[in-house]
Amino acid sequence: MTRDWKEDLRKFENFLRDIDIKKYAYLRQIKTVEQDLPRDLLPLEIYYKYYWETTDFKDYDEVFKIYWSEKLNSYIYEFIKKYFYGCSLQFVEEGFRARLYRIWMSILTQFHFQYLWNALFAEKLISSAELDMMGIDAIVELDNIKVAIQVKKVSYRREASDRRFTRRQQTHADIIIEVPYLVIDIEELENKLNNPRVRKSTKIKYQNALDTFNKNFIKLANGFVIFKKEYLKHIYQVILEKIKTTEKGKKITYEEILVW
Repeated sequence: MTRDWKEDLRKFENFLRDIDIKKYAYLRQIKTVEQDLPRDLLPLEIYYKYYWETTDFKDYDEVFKIYWSEKLNSYIYEFIKKYFYGCSLQFVEEGFRARLYRIWMSILTQFHFQYLWNALFAEKLISSAELDMMGIDAIVELDNIKVAIQVKKVSYRREASDRRFTRRQQTHADIIIEVPYLVIDIEELENKLNNPRVRKSTKIKYQNALDTFNKNFIKLANGFVIFKKEYLKHIYQVILEKIKTTEKGKKITYEEILVW
C-alpha cells in the first residue's frame, strides 16, 4: 500500500505539537537506568510500530505501558538482579520510564526528518528497528548509491564526529552521512548575547549558532524542535554533490552539512 507521506507528515507534526513536554520534565532528572540495554529490552521495535510503520501515534504514558507489559519478563528480572539487586520494582520501573522517554524524544526527532524527507522527495528512504540497532537511522538510494543517514544531535559547541563505518553497516549502505540536529537553549544564548561581560568574539559564535538554528529548524510552542523543509532540500543537494567524490565505505560528517 502506497502511503500518503504529506498527509502522514501533517498528522505527525500535529502529534508533536500536542506532546505535553512540561508534564514529563521531571523524567529528565532521573538517571538511574543508564546501563547499556540488552537487545531484548530496547524499545525500538515498539517505537517503530507506533510512530513510523503506522500513524497510530500514542502518547508517552500509553507507549511506555505497552513496553513495560511486554518486557516485564525474565529479561527485566535478570537486568534487575544484575544492576538493581535489593531495589523495588517500582524504583526500577521509574528509571526505565525516564530512560525510555529520552530515547522516545530522540527518535521522534529522527522520525520527523524521515516523514519530511519522504514528503518532499521522490527517492523515499527506508527505516526499521533492525537498521537502527546497527546505527543506521535510514537508507536512501540516490544515483545508484545507497546512502545511510544518521541524525546526530549536536550543540553549538560542536561535538566530535564519529567517523566509524562498520563492516556490518557497509553491507547495507555505500556511504554514511551525518545529519546535524542543532540543540541549543535559545534563552540562554540570548542572555549571553546581552551580557556585557561576554567577549565580542564569543558573542559572534553565539549569534552564528542562533542564526543557523532559526534558518534550519522550528521550535514549536511546546518546545519540540522540528526540521524546516529548506534544510532538507539543502541536505539533499549536498548529498548529490558529495556522492560524486566520496569513496564507498566513507562517511560525510555533519561539519560538511552545516557550518556555524
